[in-house]
Amino acid sequence: MINLISIDSINSACPMLYDSSMINLTSPSPASEHETDDYLTSMVETHPSCYSVTIFTQRWKDVRDFYVDILGAHVLSERADRYCEMDFGGIPLTIRQCEHGEMVSYFHLYVSMKNRDVVLGELRRRGIIVTSMGPYTNFRDPEGRVIKLSQEKTIVT
Repeated sequence: MINLISIDSINSACPMLYDSSMINLTSPSPASEHETDDYLTSMVETHPSCYSVTIFTQRWKDVRDFYVDILGAHVLSERADRYCEMDFGGIPLTIRQCEHGEMVSYFHLYVSMKNRDVVLGELRRRGIIVTSMGPYTNFRDPEGRVIKLSQEKTIVT
């Protein structure tokens, strides 16, 4: 016959076995388990996850080709003249054709690239104006959005 001994009975019989600074081996109450589950669920639900930065454009093919052919974005899926989902340096980027008279989006895109010479050469070959200011080499996509290229991630202080 096997006798089962609880942690509490061992602790009562041999109080010196368990230092008070040690982890308590009792099971959590059912209520505290639900509190933990609720907390973890709320953390997952409220932690943001960016699944796409979308650029709406009136020049879909030009903008798509610019990001893919010159800047090296990896196409994940596309429907010609409608949308192109891509991975651009770990950023989920989507190029979408304007359908309802949307205004062109405005942003500055900051990109770091160790070997920039190939990209800068291709930009200049295509007649795209390239300027430098501080750590950035600046140029614009086909609809005029600014792209700032630096050798490494740069934080303005």
